[in-house]
Parts: sequence; C-alpha cells; structure tokens
Amino acid sequence: MKTNFLSLCTMCGLALLPMTTFADQDRGVYFSADVGGTILESMRLKEAPGATPGGKVEFDPGARVSFMAAYRFNQWLSLGAEMGFAANDIKHTDATFSQAPVFANVEFRLPNDTPLVPFIGGGPGFSVNTLTIDDDVLGDGTEVDGYDSDVVFAWQAYAGVRYKISDNMSLGLVYKYLNAGTSTWHVHNAAEDIRFDRVDLHTISASFAFEF
Repeated sequence: MKTNFLSLCTMCGLALLPMTTFADQDRGVYFSADVGGTILESMRLKEAPGATPGGKVEFDPGARVSFMAAYRFNQWLSLGAEMGFAANDIKHTDATFSQAPVFANVEFRLPNDTPLVPFIGGGPGFSVNTLTIDDDVLGDGTEVDGYDSDVVFAWQAYAGVRYKISDNMSLGLVYKYLNAGTSTWHVHNAAEDIRFDRVDLHTISASFAFEF
C-alpha cells in the first residue's frame, strides 16, 4: 500500500513538472524603452498676465522618450513602473512645455503562435509639468526668462504590437495617450500666474523590450 502511494505521488509529480517549468518560464522581469514623436492638443489658457482667459495655446510637434521596468506574472499579465520625458514648443513664442511623467502600468498581452504579440496597457501616476520661457514678453509687457514646474495627477493608456526577434528581445510600435491635470506656474514680478487647462498628449513610438 505504501509503495503504491509513493508511486502515485511520483507519477503526479512527473506529470506536473512540465506545467511548473512552463509557468516558471512565463514569469520574469523585463525592461522596455521607446522613443517617438508627439502631438500635443491645443490647451485653453485659464490665466496669464495681460491675456484674456479662454484663448487657445497651440504647440509644435515634439518628442518623447520612456523607460519601463515590469514583472511578468504569466503570458497575459504584467505590472510595471514607467518614467519618461516629453517636450513641445509653444507656437509663436520662445517657450517650451515639457512633461516628466511617472506611471504604474498594467499590461495585457495576447500570446499566439506567431512572432507578433499585440498588447494594451495603462495606469495612473503623476507628471511634473514645466514651462520654460526664454526672454519672452507677455501680454501685459512683462519680460519673462526662466522656468517653473507643477506636479499634477496624470494617467495614460497605450496599445501596440511587438515582434520577437529572439527568445528575450523584441521590437515594436506603440501608441500612447497621456492625460494630465491643470498646471499652474508662478511668474516673477507679475500679478497673475500662468495656468493651462488639462493636457492631451498623443505619442507614436518605436519600442525595444528585453525579457529575462
């Protein structure tokens, strides 16, 4: 009886071994980096020295770079932390609006029998929004030269596809949408601050991922 029980346990262990090995292979840490171009939607001007609230602030196309470290729980699900930097010049001024976002991402993949792996993800975080003005004159005649930053709540959503070039490396294309709250910057020697409405940033990037 004892021998039969030990034999049964051994057989069950051998049967589960491939499943355990397969599951362990699905888990692990991976890193990704992406760089691409951005389109920042025009924002409503809520406050500025010498300006009428409600006007539009328009931006030139810009660039963004992002880095993410994540843990893969299985073929479908991973959790990670992402940080990045994006910048867009403001049209018709010597000023730049930049963002340094940090996000906690949840990512879902769609594994299949091809090298192409679609994925979607996103999550909440915050963004350090900075306005840099280089010797510009505001509407009330105030000369401004310098920068100020504001930390606001932000979130993002993204989707893309990766092409596996090896067991642990892949190249991909990803679209990201970033939304951030209203930013306010102090203007020295002025009665009013500068305040923009929320941020809507669109990014298309080339991505590289390395899995352990």
